[in-house]
Amino acid sequence: MGQVTLKINGFSYLLGCPDGDEPSLVALGAELDRRIGAIKAQLGNLGEGRLLVIAAIQLADELADLKRELAAARTAPDGETAQALLGLARRLEGVANRLAEA
Repeated sequence: MGQVTLKINGFSYLLGCPDGDEPSLVALGAELDRRIGAIKAQLGNLGEGRLLVIAAIQLADELADLKRELAAARTAPDGETAQALLGLARRLEGVANRLAEA
């Protein structure tokens, strides 16, 4: 089990993680620290707890947006399917036009 010390908003946090995940955890901690710094720059120092809650809400909002986008992408036809459907629609229009002329 690996251990990483993250420095977030000037506070140190010792966290455990699976071996090999240390670089990822360090990057995540740096991102959280960056976000908290941006919140402090915009709103001032609101206290550690509130800063962490605001950052967590922002991250949860982004995650929810990405989940919605992923769900939409999974239900949208891929390029090949879309082209096949477009070709079929054109053929059906041609048949409909010929029937209308007959």
